[in-house]
Amino acid sequence: MSDLTIRVAVADDHPVVRMAIEAAIDAVPTLRFVGAAADSSELVALLDAAPCEVVVTDYAMPGGAHGDGLPLLDILRERYPQLKIIVMTGLDQSVVIQSLYQSGITHILSKADDTAHVPAAIAAAWANRRYFSPSVAQILSARAVPAKATLSPREREVLTLYVSGLSINEIALRLDRRKQTISTQKTVGMAKLGIDKEADLFRFAAELGLRAPLAGTE
Repeated sequence: MSDLTIRVAVADDHPVVRMAIEAAIDAVPTLRFVGAAADSSELVALLDAAPCEVVVTDYAMPGGAHGDGLPLLDILRERYPQLKIIVMTGLDQSVVIQSLYQSGITHILSKADDTAHVPAAIAAAWANRRYFSPSVAQILSARAVPAKATLSPREREVLTLYVSGLSINEIALRLDRRKQTISTQKTVGMAKLGIDKEADLFRFAAELGLRAPLAGTE
């Protein structure tokens, strides 16, 4: 391998996205695509079999034995300490981007931005420089207060119980509030977090600070 060649692996559960990233890599002579994975199991197997300098990975990539999101990124950093990690995500909620950045990920791309940012991010990662695509940079430049801190205590209490598996009616009974009040606090809390789908609320509960049980609710 030439000293000017950077080997890159790609991981995403959508074939079209993988092909788009591969095309962006192949367009640059100094980059060499080494393989693609559809989940965390395939990604670890690929990295074990084909060592490389950089990985471009999706954030939400369910189905693999090693999970996805922040837990997967922690595994990659521990198992491959020299590997440069670029996260490419379609989840542009502020809480997700802020969580990535605060966890030490400094190369973040939004799928809403052009794939032309992929080679630029790879070059930046190789040179130990930060790189954020425009949509991500806009979120980070806002320097928003972490989303979980904007919730009122009651909103956070309701959302925590909801992601633990309780229904609106069960939460209302437990907290001795009207179910309309509970429903409103859930809706307002999700809006503050920038979450509009319940599936995302459950998927990113840990990043949203909604996993720990609240005192007095047991």
